[in-house]
Amino acid sequence: MDKITIESYNQEAKEIAKLHASLTPHRIYELIDQYFIKGKSTADIGCGIGRDTNFLNNHGFSVVGVDASEGMLKQARQLYPALDFQLDYLPTLASFENSEFQNILCSAVLMHLDKIAIEAACFRLVELLRKDGRLIISIRGTNEKDKRENGKLYEAISVESFKELFEKNGCEILLHESEIEQKRGLTWHNFVIKK
Repeated sequence: MDKITIESYNQEAKEIAKLHASLTPHRIYELIDQYFIKGKSTADIGCGIGRDTNFLNNHGFSVVGVDASEGMLKQARQLYPALDFQLDYLPTLASFENSEFQNILCSAVLMHLDKIAIEAACFRLVELLRKDGRLIISIRGTNEKDKRENGKLYEAISVESFKELFEKNGCEILLHESEIEQKRGLTWHNFVIKK
């Protein structure tokens, strides 16, 4: 994980928690309801304040939230003390065994890694999936020339290269869609991937 990005999240954890608590990723939740296998082991990688981890828990998933920021995990544990949150980092996610999860959510995370780490992270996410497991990923870029917003890295990711990473690893892209966030003029890409 990009160290400057982690430090930005640590320093701004309370402010980010307020912002994220006011936002609901409706489309991601629709994709979870449509594609994830209920009742099965699920990971929310890059869980932040635990909002989506809580959604998954409330919708019948056995879930663990994982984040690289101690500050964000502190907020998550305060908001959702009954849920399981762990500190771990992409691309290694060393605290987990291969084929551990049926479902993995990785929303608004991978763009915080550099290009080399993104590829390693994608392979690691596939390793963590069980056969026929489902992976939902959302990514976006930035309009900033230095690829930084408030210190956080937003690496440019080629959609076609991104798809190829998973297809080369024996996965099927079940869905790719783009959404324009009108307020900031940003394009989000959502993917549903099956191992």
